[in-house]
Amino acid sequence: MSKEYSALAAKLKAMYSRFLTDKDYEELLSKKSVIEICAYLKATDGYSDALEGVNELNIHRGTMELMLEQDIMDEYVRLYSFVDKSKRDLLRFWFVGREVEFLKREIRYIYTHEERDEGEINQGKFEAFFETHTKINRSVMLSASSLADCAEACAQTPYGELLRRAENLGLDFFAIGMMLDCRRYELIWKAAHKRLKGEQIKLFENLIGAKTDMYNLMWIYRGKKYYGFDSDIIFANLIPVIHRIDNETLKTLVNTQDADAFISLAKQLTPYGELFEKLDGSRFIEENFRRIYYRLSKRMFVNHSESLVAAFAYLNLKEVELNNITTITEGVRYGLNNEAIRAHVGL
Repeated sequence: MSKEYSALAAKLKAMYSRFLTDKDYEELLSKKSVIEICAYLKATDGYSDALEGVNELNIHRGTMELMLEQDIMDEYVRLYSFVDKSKRDLLRFWFVGREVEFLKREIRYIYTHEERDEGEINQGKFEAFFETHTKINRSVMLSASSLADCAEACAQTPYGELLRRAENLGLDFFAIGMMLDCRRYELIWKAAHKRLKGEQIKLFENLIGAKTDMYNLMWIYRGKKYYGFDSDIIFANLIPVIHRIDNETLKTLVNTQDADAFISLAKQLTPYGELFEKLDGSRFIEENFRRIYYRLSKRMFVNHSESLVAAFAYLNLKEVELNNITTITEGVRYGLNNEAIRAHVGL
C-alpha cells in the first residue's frame, strides 16, 4: 500500500465498517412507520450519533432526511480535516456536490409546494464550512419562490446561468437536478486533471468518467422521452467530458428519432446497456444508474484503497446508503409492500 495514502485508507475502512448491512436493510423494510425506522437507525453504529437526542415519536420525515444528510456532511469535514493540503485541493470539489444537493432540495420545495423543514437541526461543522466556502446567497435561496429567485441567489456561481436556462426551457425538477449534477461533474473533472497525474488520474477518470457518460445518456433519454427537445438543445447541455463515449457517438445518439430508437442504439454503441433495463414502468432510469454506480464505487473502494479516489468512492457509497434510507422511508410512509420498496433500493 502507498505510504502516502495508508492512513487515509485505514480511516476510510473504519468509517465503512459502520455502514448498514443486508440484515439492517431487511429490518428497515419490515418497519411500519417513520417512527420505527428512526428508532432502528438510532440504535445502529452508523447513525446513533447523527440521531442522538432525537425524539423519534414526533420526528418529521423531512427532518430525519436533513439530519441524515448532515451525517455525510460531517463525515466529509472529518475527511477534509484529516488529509494534507495537496489532497484537500481536490477533495474540496466534493463540496460542489453538497452545493448542488442544497440547491436541489430548495428547488424541490418550489415545485412540490412543500413547506421548508426548518426544524431545530444542529448543522454542526459543515454549516460553518459551507458558509465560508460557498458563493450561493443562502438567505435569498432559502426564501426563493421561483427559479428566477434561485438564479439570483446563484448569480456569483457556476449555477446562475444554468438555472436561467432551465427556466427558459420550462424544465421540471428532475431535469434541473440532472443539469446541476452535470455541471458538478464537469467542474470536478477539470479540477482532477489539474491536480492528479499517473495512476491516480486514471483511477479518477474511471470513477467520474463512467458517471459523466451515464449522465449524458440519461439527459438524452429524458430530452427525447419527456420534452421532445431539438437535437441542438440536447447536445448543447451535455457534459463536455469524453470517457468511453466519443463525440461522434454522442452526436449519433442525440440525432436518433425518438426515445425508443435512442435506447436501441445506445445498447449497441455504449457499454451502458444495463442503464435501460426495466424502463417499462417497473424501474426508473435513475435507479438503474444508482445500481451501476454503486457497484463501480464499491469495486474502486475495495480494490484501490491506496488512492484519493477511494475517498470519493466512499462518499458515493454513503450517498447511495442515504438514498436507500430515504426510498424505504418514503415507501413505508405511502404504505407500499416490502417487495415494491425493495425493487427501488439501489444495491
